[in-house]
Amino acid sequence: MPISSTSVTRSGFSNKVKDRDGHLCVFSGVSDPQAAHIFPFALSKSGEWGHLNAMLTAFWGSDKSMAWRRAFEDAGITQSAKNGISMNHQIHFWFDNARLALKPLREIPGEGIIVQWHWLKRSILKPLMGISPNQYSRESWLYTGLTDGSWGDNLAHRPSGVAIRTGQTFLLRSHEEMPSWDLLEMQWNLLRVAAICGAADVTDDYYDYDNPREYDEVVAARLHHTAVGQAVIAGQGSMLAKEETEEETPAKGKEEAKGEVTAGGAGGEKEGGGDNHGGDVDDDMGGPKARRG
Repeated sequence: MPISSTSVTRSGFSNKVKDRDGHLCVFSGVSDPQAAHIFPFALSKSGEWGHLNAMLTAFWGSDKSMAWRRAFEDAGITQSAKNGISMNHQIHFWFDNARLALKPLREIPGEGIIVQWHWLKRSILKPLMGISPNQYSRESWLYTGLTDGSWGDNLAHRPSGVAIRTGQTFLLRSHEEMPSWDLLEMQWNLLRVAAICGAADVTDDYYDYDNPREYDEVVAARLHHTAVGQAVIAGQGSMLAKEETEEETPAKGKEEAKGEVTAGGAGGEKEGGGDNHGGDVDDDMGGPKARRG
């Protein structure tokens, strides 16, 4: 049965996560890490999930959203080490601001969960920027800034000194309170959407506000912009395909519209899901080599 969120303190959560990970960033190996929440602390504390539940059901279906819901509505999960990963301060900032996402590839019994690192594109869309639902044109899609091939200048390194690039994999070691697969999977999907629609720029500071309601409103604003942006993007994608089809002349015949725009592959399955675009990468913390799924 879910436990009360008031029974778990934020400092207690942080200590449990860092103790589990040996007080090292699991990606860079740097000491004195921070405990990053996979699912936002403020939202798990408030217990107000109506908006999030509706969005998840609308875009991922009832079965998938129900699995995620069971995880994030249980304070025994969201306010335990299962909802945390030790990250150095810079990586934690990027993670909180949707500059990167972790794709869960597979769970290996007795070893842990293999996740794949993905740097995320920063959209030029910003919170509260108006986009008309009728603005379904090629120009409006390009306006998001997702087609120029620029991925920013973020730079992080593994303990070996190798730069972390999209496609590299990491092992989150097996533990009775290792990160939740369902929360990782939900994070992978929501962070990509947040990056595209500009919701990443809604402030979500690491420290608690004195006014819990204010903090919850900030997180709710991020989720709102994520939902709105996702609806607009879905509409733009379908209209772009229609426009490309209509542009073909009758003499040449109409070909299927190509160039579908996506935010990334589907979430990984617990066994054998996902591609390792970065090739086989050794686990720098001493784990086995993560091979192509």
